[in-house]
Amino acid sequence: MGWKLMLALLQGEWLKIRRQKVIYLVLSGLFVLTLVHGVFQAFQQPADPIPESWQPALQSELARLQEKQPELNPGTLMYEVNRDKILLYQYQLEHQIPPDNSQSAWKFLSSNKMLLTLSGLYLITMSAYIVASEYQQGTVKFLFLKPVSRVSVMVAKWLMICWLLLITVGFFMIVSFLTGLVLFGNSGPAETLVVVGDEVIVQNVAFATLRYYFFSVLGIGVLCAGAFTLACVIRSVAVVTAISLFLYYSGELVTRLLTARFDIAKYLIFAHTDLNMYFEGRAFAEGMSIQFSLTVLSVYLLFFAAVVWRSVYRKDVPLS
Repeated sequence: MGWKLMLALLQGEWLKIRRQKVIYLVLSGLFVLTLVHGVFQAFQQPADPIPESWQPALQSELARLQEKQPELNPGTLMYEVNRDKILLYQYQLEHQIPPDNSQSAWKFLSSNKMLLTLSGLYLITMSAYIVASEYQQGTVKFLFLKPVSRVSVMVAKWLMICWLLLITVGFFMIVSFLTGLVLFGNSGPAETLVVVGDEVIVQNVAFATLRYYFFSVLGIGVLCAGAFTLACVIRSVAVVTAISLFLYYSGELVTRLLTARFDIAKYLIFAHTDLNMYFEGRAFAEGMSIQFSLTVLSVYLLFFAAVVWRSVYRKDVPLS
């Protein structure tokens, strides 16, 4: 009986989402933007073939970056990007690896990952709305009168957010890969150079791309959990959405600036939502590892679960 009621709750949540039709607008937007991005890359001015004497040009660019590096502030994004380029160019010159201007389906899928922020925007907004709207409209008291526990109602809402996450990201990846396959084929190089810490590592393009999306989904899911929890406490769609989106777009940058000056900032959640830093890039602070990040995220998720449990059993909830 419990599973049937849970299934009924999930069906009810899905009907609410379908009725709004925002999910279809988001998927259509991702589809159109992916096509536009692919067509732009396919029909822009073709890159000049790499000359046999490519080393002098790369050495000149390397010298320019090395001269610029002392002028940048350590810990800033520009400093990190500049340093990674220096390491990459040094590795290419040392191992006689020319720059690669070719395209392929996997490389397009990787380059199109910037559109993931749109998925995150929708999912975080829905995480706030799916809970806070029930409190604002007063319909939460009818949900809590159903013959299931209050926690089950919240679990159903959270499972629907997870389902939306899988739908949007899965759809986006499939469309991006197929677009790249049609426009560029899949005959490009199977390996790519990635800067990890102070080293340059050769990685398989397909593996690196799938890994990036997996950890990106995990990071978006954690931020959705934070917005979901905030909605249970504040219960205002506008306020929760504004706070969540502000943190979504600025939290990582602020945390990066703080970790450059305060070691304790490495315990902030935004220092761990992008686990790709352990496979391409560098950690926010010395001593951080993927095991440490997973532990910190687990603690935050347990804290979120405790807050949600406490909020739904408050005496004023049915009368909100």
